[in-house]
Amino acid sequence: MRARGAMFLSIPARGLAVLAVCANRAAAEPWQGATELPLSTSPQASILASVLLLLVVMVARKLILRARARSDGREPEARKPAAMVRVAAAAGVPVALMHAATGWGPAGSDSSALRESEERFDLAVRGSDQGVFDLHVRRGGLHLSPRARDILGIAPNASIDVRCAFHQMLRGADRRKVATSRKDLVRGGCGVDLDIRISRPDGANRDVRWRGLATRDGDGAVTRVVGMVTDVTAQKQSERHLRLAAAVFASSHDGLVVTDLNAVVSAVNPAFSQITGYSEDEILGQTMRTMHSGRHDREFYRGMWGALTSTGSWHGEIWNRRKNGEIFLQQLSIRTVYDEKGKPQNYVGAFQDITRIKHSEFELDRIAHYDPLTDLPNRTLLASLLDLAVSRAGKSCAVLFLDIDRFKTVNDSLGHIAGDAVLKAAADRVRTALDADATLGHYGADEFVVILEEIEGPQDAAMAATRLIDELARPFTVDGGEIYLGASVGISLHPLDADDAAQLLQHANTALAEAKAQGRGIYAFYTQALTRSARVRMEMEADLRRGLVREEFRLNFQPVVDLVSGRIVGAEALVRWQSPAHGLVPPNRFIPLAEETGLIEPLGDWVLEEACRQMVQWSAAGANLDFIAVNLSPRQFQRGALCEHMESVLRRTGLPAERLEVEITENVLFGAAAAAERKLHDMRDSGVRIALDDFGTGYSSLAYLKRFPISKLKIDRSFVHDLPRAADAEIATAIISIARALGLDVVAEGIEAPEQYAFLKERGCGFGQGYLFGRAVTSERFLRLALQGPIATGAAHPGSALLH
Repeated sequence: MRARGAMFLSIPARGLAVLAVCANRAAAEPWQGATELPLSTSPQASILASVLLLLVVMVARKLILRARARSDGREPEARKPAAMVRVAAAAGVPVALMHAATGWGPAGSDSSALRESEERFDLAVRGSDQGVFDLHVRRGGLHLSPRARDILGIAPNASIDVRCAFHQMLRGADRRKVATSRKDLVRGGCGVDLDIRISRPDGANRDVRWRGLATRDGDGAVTRVVGMVTDVTAQKQSERHLRLAAAVFASSHDGLVVTDLNAVVSAVNPAFSQITGYSEDEILGQTMRTMHSGRHDREFYRGMWGALTSTGSWHGEIWNRRKNGEIFLQQLSIRTVYDEKGKPQNYVGAFQDITRIKHSEFELDRIAHYDPLTDLPNRTLLASLLDLAVSRAGKSCAVLFLDIDRFKTVNDSLGHIAGDAVLKAAADRVRTALDADATLGHYGADEFVVILEEIEGPQDAAMAATRLIDELARPFTVDGGEIYLGASVGISLHPLDADDAAQLLQHANTALAEAKAQGRGIYAFYTQALTRSARVRMEMEADLRRGLVREEFRLNFQPVVDLVSGRIVGAEALVRWQSPAHGLVPPNRFIPLAEETGLIEPLGDWVLEEACRQMVQWSAAGANLDFIAVNLSPRQFQRGALCEHMESVLRRTGLPAERLEVEITENVLFGAAAAAERKLHDMRDSGVRIALDDFGTGYSSLAYLKRFPISKLKIDRSFVHDLPRAADAEIATAIISIARALGLDVVAEGIEAPEQYAFLKERGCGFGQGYLFGRAVTSERFLRLALQGPIATGAAHPGSALLH
């Protein structure tokens, strides 16, 4: 019996020793995991240790009582519970706790002390919101407290099959955790410490923490594991959220900063350092005033802090300074963080560097409202500025619509690069000529608009227009040479001519058209009569389009005469428009309109084909003609497939190429590119003749005569009209001499008097045309004239009488 009593005493002694060792280890070493605190500092751990101690002591007490009941006599003093107390004290267990658990205090023991101990244990467990588990290893039984069953989702009265229950609750990695913990216990581990995720019978997933201690028999085998089970689902969820928030904080491309209520920095993310240049160590503990740019006044910051105080947030753009001193623009959002009592605790700021974005927005806005070539307000911005000028009550203003004369010639001859250079130079000149309070804009192409505000009368607008015309009359230097252009200006006045911006622009444009019609290089004011004229012009354009469809155009032909023999050697085809609405419209009214609207191309195609067909018919009728001449406009010449089109017309009509002569003007050749030169050579190689019309009136260059395959020069009528006066005589003689020296034929236009004819014939001019020989007539009348033979030229205009 003594031996058995000693054995019973040894069991709690060993348990207490194990508890003491575990408690000492927990106090000396932190628990595994980055966020766990040492057991000695955790209230829950303290409760757990106390509960386990109480459980072990109570088990030991019961075993001793059972042994005493079986004893026949009194136990030796050394075997009494006092010996257990001494053993417990040696193991480091508080004696008072041992007395409370066993009921064997110094003053005597009774059952009330045991009840008090049990109540204390029960209250401690219930107050901790934790469940108790008691696993009997050998019997395979598992006792769960009501709270433990509630955590695990097991009904109060349900029986528990340990292996089956845990197999159903656990998944993959958590099964492996339990298996590893079991192996540790078998190898001598002192307890269980597991965080696992279970699937409860009701389908809910919960995070559960198991912590317990093991008891062992004399052989060291685990007989029992007792401990606490805790639902840590909310804690784990919070930990996951914190880890996610930390990852977002660290990986965000936005700069993030946390400060206290005094704007002292307590945390920043890597993006903050990348944007500002301040490392975390450099900025922590500093205030955000470290980054002040100095671009905002006190009122700005007063408004920011006011918003934070009243609404808890602020959002806006703010200039700050990087560590290297560079100023940058932030898109900043600040929010207030409140504690559990609703009091402000911290500020959290999130920002982006939008300096480049703002720069891009500025550039896009400038592209949308400014002309990239001249850097002047474009049409869109001009309309807004004019609206603003008109809206000023009681103020007068003027709109000047300026157009550069003959600018199209520069583009057609020198190319668009030279044209752009001229436009930039013209814009600079106009800007210089205007007063500082005037607004200048590039309306489009070669057109500029000037807004003059608060003028005293029309004379102010007229003076400004005169300055602009004089400034643009000076020569422009292009590619080392000088060219003369000039300008025309249309003027409309507010409120005299119109009350709104759109009408002011329209009326100024109408006045500009009138200035150009009067000879260019002048200005014109808007009048109602000009509006009526513009309306007529629009109607004529519509009629012109309809006339092409209705075949209202016809050809007249003017003879070209050999000045020596008087023979009609050819004819120039001249188009006429017989309009039902306007009657017989002269070419000087509809040809410029056709050029502007692009209708010159279909009209020119019709003239070319009709002239070639007529030439074939005359030849079939017995007329001995060398060529038919057709005028080719600059727009037609620019067509990419011009030579192919001509060849197609010649094939359809059956006219030999050498009997077709095309007349081009000097502005087609002025600065012509290599493509234009190749086009002329292709024409010449196909057999088509090329005549240079109106020679001497444009940008005449002897180099062109040598460079391009021209076969004939036509002296402009302006040099023939006053012959044989000295000035015109010298010019005409020089042109004839140059042509003969280069082996070119010469045709004089506008011969109306016998003395002109005689002078030109004497100087060696080979051919002529004009009223002296006849006006342009229909194809039938021209055929009769051609069949009559040479024209007799005398003092009484014999040829003209035959043709009228």
